[in-house]
Amino acid sequence: MDCYAYSSLHEYDISPAALFGYGCDDPFAMGDVDRTGIPVVGKDAEIDMEKLAELRPDAVIGHGNLEGWTWFDESVNEQLTKVAPFVPLSTAETVDGRIEETRQIAEFLGGDVHSDKVKKSDEDLKMAKESFQKAVEGTDLNLMLVSPTKEMMYSAKGFAQADLLTELKANVIGADKPESGNPWGKIAWEDAASYPADVLLVEGYDEHFDFDGELWHALPAVKAGQLGSWSSKGATTATSYAKWLNDVTELVSSAKKVA
Repeated sequence: MDCYAYSSLHEYDISPAALFGYGCDDPFAMGDVDRTGIPVVGKDAEIDMEKLAELRPDAVIGHGNLEGWTWFDESVNEQLTKVAPFVPLSTAETVDGRIEETRQIAEFLGGDVHSDKVKKSDEDLKMAKESFQKAVEGTDLNLMLVSPTKEMMYSAKGFAQADLLTELKANVIGADKPESGNPWGKIAWEDAASYPADVLLVEGYDEHFDFDGELWHALPAVKAGQLGSWSSKGATTATSYAKWLNDVTELVSSAKKVA
């Protein structure tokens, strides 16, 4: 199981025989998941196929499709699917759809999707949605979900997370999602100021965030310190999205119109 899958499935009391992939040591992606005692058979885009085969898994679960994991090349995926069938995580267009399809996978694997913990997580998400909507209604704040790099700034307009905020009445801006291929919108640094974001949600943002760049620091939201986090991966659970929405609600509740 890749680490992103484990972060989504552990809530249903599913424990993998082994882990691999990206984000295994990233607290933002893994949240409060305890992986003590679970062997790791690969980090990032590497995997020890011999160790995986020794485990004789019934299935390998992670980001990808029936042909294999997103970040392995074709030859590695051919070996992988000879060891066990690959079960891809949900790629539903909405956050709610992904949560529901993840639960279907969990239930198929024997997980408990009807526990009191799960029921409470649904209620927490419902309340978080209501709180966020109340916080943004009547404001003219512009939110933008981004991932800044040295070469350019990528925006996530059209991603499921951005669409969730839009559904809850937030004004989400950014470069349009390409019709095909890489889903990230591309914004040249010279054009970044033309997107009047009052709040920037930065992928993987935390207290250790240290991206540097003159044009980044010139953005109104950066100057105002109106920065928050989001993740295109990580746990796809009601619990994780309730926490994220509550964090964003706290941010927008104190945010000012700066752009």
